Amino acid sequence: MPSKPKMTDDERRAYSARMRGELEAVMDRAYGAMVADEGFWAAVMRTAATLGDRSPVNCIAIAAQCPRATRVLSSGDWRKAGRFPVKGSTSIRIWTPIRRRTDDAQAATEAGPREAVEGAPEGEGRRVSGYKAGPVFDISQTDGDGDACEQPAAAPLAAEAVRDILLDQYRDWYHEDPEQAGGFDFTREAPDAAARILAYGHAWRRITEAAAPLPGQQLAEVASAAHVAELILGIAPGPAVMPPLAGIITQDKKPPVHESAVRVIETGRAIAHAVTAAAERRRELAVAGLTQV
Repeated sequence: MPSKPKMTDDERRAYSARMRGELEAVMDRAYGAMVADEGFWAAVMRTAATLGDRSPVNCIAIAAQCPRATRVLSSGDWRKAGRFPVKGSTSIRIWTPIRRRTDDAQAATEAGPREAVEGAPEGEGRRVSGYKAGPVFDISQTDGDGDACEQPAAAPLAAEAVRDILLDQYRDWYHEDPEQAGGFDFTREAPDAAARILAYGHAWRRITEAAAPLPGQQLAEVASAAHVAELILGIAPGPAVMPPLAGIITQDKKPPVHESAVRVIETGRAIAHAVTAAAERRRELAVAGLTQV
């Protein structure tokens, strides 16, 4: 079979511009849906909890195109894993960085290509100068006998462990006992319910009313951030509440719901990461025969 002819520079630029325009249209539709469709807002939160290696903005893009995605890679990375996109599959477009050589890298190149290659590891000597629309595929769009490019999953944390870590962190970080302040007795609550209350409390401490000033916005963002953390930690989640941002217009290129979604996702991920890091530390101490102070 004859090879596909390579695109000229003009054709490549035109193709890139068309792909970027299509992705920008996807983002515009997604931002509109996030303030009109609570189901889509929840899909974005679920995608962000599932695809922890993707930025919040790309989670929005992926949710708009493939809301049930569970593992997303480029076609090249899938092939390295022994899988390949199924013929006829439509790629998911996400924002990927455009990297250009820094002055030091350019000087090394001018000195000689061998020195440029051997002088710095891959990825170094480059800076991000912008973003383009890049194609990726969900594992459901691939076939093959290879693995899924996933690291072995850590053993899930028991709800009791999540509850205890969240409670200890709340006391240590905020110098307040939520049981006394809120009138809770977490030992009498179901572990999942206690963990949900505590995750909500952590999110409320992290997302201030000043950051989310519209009436009802803070509480919606807090609930959604806790929802993301609970999904990551394997806790039966509370609701993902859509923030009341429809019709808000600003001079920024991105609508307010963009900033809201990024804040929610980053907060939920941070809460979950702190719990998993603390759990890992406790396991290390237990293996060493030590007791955490």
